[in-house]
Amino acid sequence: MPSTNRAVEAKLSELERATRGLLALNVSALEQMEQRIGLAPLRALQALERLGPSLVTGLGDDLGLLPSTASRLSDRLADAGYITRRVAPTNRRATLLELTDAGRAVLDELIRLRVEAFGPVIRHMTEADIAALMQGAGAFTAAYQELTERSQADGR
Repeated sequence: MPSTNRAVEAKLSELERATRGLLALNVSALEQMEQRIGLAPLRALQALERLGPSLVTGLGDDLGLLPSTASRLSDRLADAGYITRRVAPTNRRATLLELTDAGRAVLDELIRLRVEAFGPVIRHMTEADIAALMQGAGAFTAAYQELTERSQADGR
């Protein structure tokens, strides 16, 4: 059993080293975005893009926030014009949140910054390395999404 744990630890360390470049480019893009919008609001916009129109409580659950914190965050996003807040059609006591074009533009800007950062690196790689990266990154993202969805379904 301990040798299995060492093998897993070695793979995890290898993964950490292998993804440093990707993470560095992402951090750089996030730092540029932080001049425009903070990380918490950005995460909320990303969550609403993924979830679609959602109740404040749904956004809070997705982000692991207390309802009051999610409500204040959504107030700030609405004040900035990034989302709309309206009474939910099925429950007049609930608030429905939805991305606006301005909110989508923020997310598009983040994607643009990442794509621009990836360009020089990708042009420096071989086709085989690019294919391997795409395969591995795609598999990692799919596994991450599956675990995230399962965790949300379990209420964690």
